[in-house]
Amino acid sequence: MGLDVARIEPTTFETTPERAPRGARAAASGGARDAADVSSSEIPSSPPADVLDAIDAAGRAARELRAQGRELRFVPASESGDGRMRIEVRDLDGNVLRTIPPSEALDVATGSPLGQD
Repeated sequence: MGLDVARIEPTTFETTPERAPRGARAAASGGARDAADVSSSEIPSSPPADVLDAIDAAGRAARELRAQGRELRFVPASESGDGRMRIEVRDLDGNVLRTIPPSEALDVATGSPLGQD
């Protein structure tokens, strides 16, 4: 299962309709609350502003990569062959140009420049 970065379009968030109360389950469990018993009034109608900003930043980065003829592919540990997650920089034909170790990706995410092979 690959996590290929696809074309990113502007996003809009819609709220889901309010669900029916789960009183019967709460009564059956002796009144204990679990994650499913949270009321819709406790859930924000959209993601927080900082999450939306992060989504926009990721979209800009993906569009910049695509304009350069590149894309990222996140290869899960279950598919990598060595049991570790791998990040591949590919051209738009799918050819691997570079593999980035997760530790380097974290460094870049925190502001360090991307090293060159």
